[in-house]
Amino acid sequence: MPQLFGTDGVRGVAGVDLTAELARRLGRAAGRALGARTAFLARDTRVSGPELERACAMGLADAGVDVMCAGVLPSPAVSVLVRRQGYDLGAVVSASHNPPQDNGIKFYDRQGQKLSSEEEEAVEACFHSPAPIGRRGRIAPLPDAGEAYRAFLQAAVPGLSLTGMRIALDCAYGATAGIAPDLFNDLGAKLTLVGAEPDGERINATGAAALAPLQQVVQEEKADLGIAFDGDGDRVMCVDDHGQVVEGDRLIAAVAPLLWGWRELASPAVVLTVLANAGAERHLLERGFRVLRVPVGDRSVSLAMRGERIELGGEPSGHIVFGRHAPTGDGILTALLVLQTLRRAGVSLGQLVAPVPVHPQVRDDIPVWDRDAALGSPGVQKAIGEAERELVGRGRLIVRPSGTQPVVRVFAEGPDEAALRRAVAMVTRALDRFRG
Repeated sequence: MPQLFGTDGVRGVAGVDLTAELARRLGRAAGRALGARTAFLARDTRVSGPELERACAMGLADAGVDVMCAGVLPSPAVSVLVRRQGYDLGAVVSASHNPPQDNGIKFYDRQGQKLSSEEEEAVEACFHSPAPIGRRGRIAPLPDAGEAYRAFLQAAVPGLSLTGMRIALDCAYGATAGIAPDLFNDLGAKLTLVGAEPDGERINATGAAALAPLQQVVQEEKADLGIAFDGDGDRVMCVDDHGQVVEGDRLIAAVAPLLWGWRELASPAVVLTVLANAGAERHLLERGFRVLRVPVGDRSVSLAMRGERIELGGEPSGHIVFGRHAPTGDGILTALLVLQTLRRAGVSLGQLVAPVPVHPQVRDDIPVWDRDAALGSPGVQKAIGEAERELVGRGRLIVRPSGTQPVVRVFAEGPDEAALRRAVAMVTRALDRFRG
């Protein structure tokens, strides 16, 4: 059987790779493998969401699980409420930052953590088993889940006032649209909204994965900053008052020393991924921080944070985990905590991140028809070797398959941008014959 799980749940084109039948069998397998008696289920705004939500709920009920369905809700809300309200299992029907035609399903354990590799393997082992005979679980709506999540967010930033701040807020036509604008308005911010309608046909057309519209609005409206979520709300990207993007690793590097000085971190340590900018790492090391690098994926970040008892970590893509508040990336929570930091420090976003250097990086994403075939090709491996030799002593190269899309990602970093571009071009030319 092909592996079902990628780096962030199960994803694919809705109705093709991810059918209602697969969603039902996956829900059934998860309920059985994880021994759940209760589950909390939500979805983002995609057109395929309601059908897949129903199918997943029916599969969980097949396994004897009582399911509470919250409808459209950010993924991190499921992580939070599973833990706080005592569910055995959480599930979200979402493909996060993927395009509208895709969808996916990801699960959270009773601690609000994404499933471990071992737990995913147990689910896959149950996937082909017949439906169990026995008690069938109940399925019921949970209409007040959004209010419970909002209460959690407000409690994380007591006393925060955004009065006088001009913020451009981009909800990517996704799951944060029903919560973030009202919350930021109530905190006193003057908002200019982008992508604030829940629209599954346009999800991620703007937002954290498509920042150009927000950059333009920030400059046109002379906003103090821009904030963009992705389709399911587990990522956030920020734009300063000049329209410049602030990636997640740079934001972490700027915020961490302040939080440590304010005694709001347990230790001077952060978790970053292998894609984090070397400038962010250098900034932290020079300030006495320990920096732990892990593989790509917010699950890798969360697991390392838990294992090392570190309270802050994240990725350049905007998955940022504040472990004191939540076990996974939460876009709205991160935005609120960053705004609280700006208020407390009395600086703008641009001033906050200005001391953090940025080393040149070159990236290219190559859509391919088969990631394994592409990366296993002798021609591609030869090109990777040549590119690595091009960067010896002056940079690094990472070539990896995406865990969420049929894409090979090529990344290079170093002081000589021309050399980086040459190295990336060597690999992308070799990958051309595998383009999907």
